[in-house]
Amino acid sequence: MKNKFLHFYLLAVMVLFLCTCKNGEDALFKKRSPGSTGIHFSNTITENDSVNILSYYYCYNGGGAGIGDFNNDGLQDVFFTGNMVSSKLYLNKGKLQFEDVTQAAGVSTSDWIMGVSVVDINNDGWLDIYLNVAGPNNMHKHHNLLFINQGLKNGAISFKEEATAYGLNDSSFCVQSAFFDYDRDGDLDMYLLTNDVDGVEKTFVNPSAYPITRGRTADRLYENIGDSDGHPIYRNVSKQAGVTEEGYGLGLAIADFNGDGWPDVYASNDFMPNDQLLINQKNKTFKECAAQSMRHQTYNGMGVDVADINNDAKPDIMVLDMLPQNNERRKTMIARTDNENFLLRQKAGYVDEYMRNTLQLNQGNDATGTTYFSDIAQLAGVNATDWSWSVLLADFDNDGWRDSYVTNGFAKNITDLDFLSYNADNNTFGTVENKIKSTRDMLDKLKGIHISNYIFRNNQHLGFDDVTEKWGLQNASYSNGAVYADLDNDGDLDLITNNINEAASVYENKANEKEDKNNYLQIALKGNNKNLNG
Repeated sequence: MKNKFLHFYLLAVMVLFLCTCKNGEDALFKKRSPGSTGIHFSNTITENDSVNILSYYYCYNGGGAGIGDFNNDGLQDVFFTGNMVSSKLYLNKGKLQFEDVTQAAGVSTSDWIMGVSVVDINNDGWLDIYLNVAGPNNMHKHHNLLFINQGLKNGAISFKEEATAYGLNDSSFCVQSAFFDYDRDGDLDMYLLTNDVDGVEKTFVNPSAYPITRGRTADRLYENIGDSDGHPIYRNVSKQAGVTEEGYGLGLAIADFNGDGWPDVYASNDFMPNDQLLINQKNKTFKECAAQSMRHQTYNGMGVDVADINNDAKPDIMVLDMLPQNNERRKTMIARTDNENFLLRQKAGYVDEYMRNTLQLNQGNDATGTTYFSDIAQLAGVNATDWSWSVLLADFDNDGWRDSYVTNGFAKNITDLDFLSYNADNNTFGTVENKIKSTRDMLDKLKGIHISNYIFRNNQHLGFDDVTEKWGLQNASYSNGAVYADLDNDGDLDLITNNINEAASVYENKANEKEDKNNYLQIALKGNNKNLNG
């Protein structure tokens, strides 16, 4: 009997092993190790007395990732931003192998870098890099960086920092930027997303028009006015353009939401301030239209992406929040619903907000030209992805429908209700210094939200199926900025993610190797001499 049981056990293990191998072979994505890709970048955060989650609220918000062919060899290169470590530039050598050229190219950084924009700002045919600088005690001490591509010299790529010369040396707390032609004069202007919550009571209900931070966290619009020689020069035109509302910006997207041919702006805001839906008025001004266009929004507006998810040729909007998927996480993280506070926000003039992801389906325009959206995130199955950061809407399996990739995780679970309650009770008495020390000691013991990112497959019926495990992306991490690109020029979209305290993730897409693989189309955009990349 014992031998029969052992035989059955070995057989079961063998079947399980074969099933696991088969699932691994069938997965859409294959995780590539740092040893195979050469990408060893890790956005390592080292807390100390001056930089920690108490002194700097956004200590673990992480960094971004950018993609571009910087040396014009036909392969997409990767740029990672670093917070307490230098940013890194990796050149694509082909076959998903990369070389770190950061120092040689002159793009090392020592500031706290959040977002990155890749743009040919001077239209010389070589992509440049614009970096958004933030960090603790940042105000008036540092400024955004603009690395101008100098082209190849002796076969090597190099850059020169020239933010001041272009008028883009903004010294506010910057999170992300987007280059676009807001006035349709042919050249690229820039929208700058800002955020500075330190020293501010983030949840106190003020009238929606009240200047909580005295303009410190109002976004900025920079117009490209150029000089007499055609050299791009940027000027802050925020006030005259109507970009004046304050918010705690964490996500930014540009799209033509109402189909009039003019680019609009969506900026997601953390905490109480509403997300901004800025509709272009075609006269160098924008109008805030969220209250007219949306029934409700996310409360903690994090990452945002815009894409047509139902193939009706209208751009839809997905915004991330922090709602956990499982019951245990919800019970340990979310305090009781405060209806009185909800009603106060309504009376103060805010659009209703809920702590969950939203997927705003574009319903088109009415007779007056107002664009309307319907939140279908719960219907679509993408409303709860935990402490989320970036969302990418793209067709990863080449079936003609855009899927959704979501990064998440946080190195310190500071919203844990047990921690909050114990910390409050434990710090009832004592000096301020003792209370801070006690809280720091408890934070050192606090675990992180170390969970897997999500990927959802578009089921073509206004819904998404969670295929994280099936597609091979089931790996716990603290992930922030992410980007997709065809790194190996095989016709499918690979994934790159910037992680905290561990190597960046590189996932090779194997869609082109499937038996039911589909065709693909590569397009190279060509614009005028003021915007070569269209």
